[in-house]
Amino acid sequence: ATEVGDALPHWEVAAYLVNPAQLTQAARIASLTLGLLITVLLLAIGVGSWLIVRSLNSELKLARQKTDFVSNVSHELKTPLTSIRMFSELLADGRVTDSGKQRSYLNIITAEAARLTRLINNVLDFSRMERGEKKYNFQSCDLEEVVRMTAETFRPHFQANGFKFECAVPEGKILVEGDCDALSQVIVNLLSNAEKYSIAPERRPPARRVDDGDSGHAGAETSAPAKDISVSLAQKSSPLSHAEIRVMDRGPGVPRGSGEKIFEKFYRAHDSLSNGIQGSGLGLTIARQIARAHGGDLVYEPREGGGSCFILRLPVSNTDEHR
Repeated sequence: ATEVGDALPHWEVAAYLVNPAQLTQAARIASLTLGLLITVLLLAIGVGSWLIVRSLNSELKLARQKTDFVSNVSHELKTPLTSIRMFSELLADGRVTDSGKQRSYLNIITAEAARLTRLINNVLDFSRMERGEKKYNFQSCDLEEVVRMTAETFRPHFQANGFKFECAVPEGKILVEGDCDALSQVIVNLLSNAEKYSIAPERRPPARRVDDGDSGHAGAETSAPAKDISVSLAQKSSPLSHAEIRVMDRGPGVPRGSGEKIFEKFYRAHDSLSNGIQGSGLGLTIARQIARAHGGDLVYEPREGGGSCFILRLPVSNTDEHR
């Protein structure tokens, strides 16, 4: 309020709040808004910090896995190379004259060379998949022929090493749209994995890593008979028409709760070098990626009576005459 002046003595001009409580209310709203903003900022800082720590832990875990991967691959490369060099030098120097031993040494060299090939193919395929450069040659593919040929390739090696190997493939074509070589690689990885973990009970370590290469699985001791591997092919009609390839072994199996983790890249349930079972740690990862690229999937389930069962499911072609 102020006086008007000499022109109107004793007159004043004044301004008053119509609602004096409104100023207090506005101050309270401003205070609440500021408090809410501070709370949101603190919450954002807390969540952001948690996410950063989680990301760092994930990166550290991945870095450790990659270090283990390099160590495993280095060891995996060195072992067969040493065997190939040793036996080839013995044969080249003429120090082995017995034909049976010569044949045995040649079989070892062939098996170790095949092992090297699988390892290198897995590493190269994984690298291409990570870069999105993996290409498939999709065409009509007869699964019956793929499974039978792949199994027969392994049969002499299995029999020479004392394995009981069964291949149950029905007569008649089961057609899928896919890359025959890639699907064969999935079966090769699974059979190689089954062989790796089918260890005789007296030689079986107390704990076994999950190594998909190579693929892999690990678990507790089992009294089930070892050295028993089987592969089967069947066509299912439910829920949708699809083909199932099952690769089973009598190893210890996969630890409880690791049925999905074994398909993660570099995943190990146990230390791989300490238990003497080697692999790149990429086999199951690659196998599942190939299966899903073909519209199917690769899953694990325990085998009845002990052991592991890996199931490759693929949609069949809509060709009734081949069903």
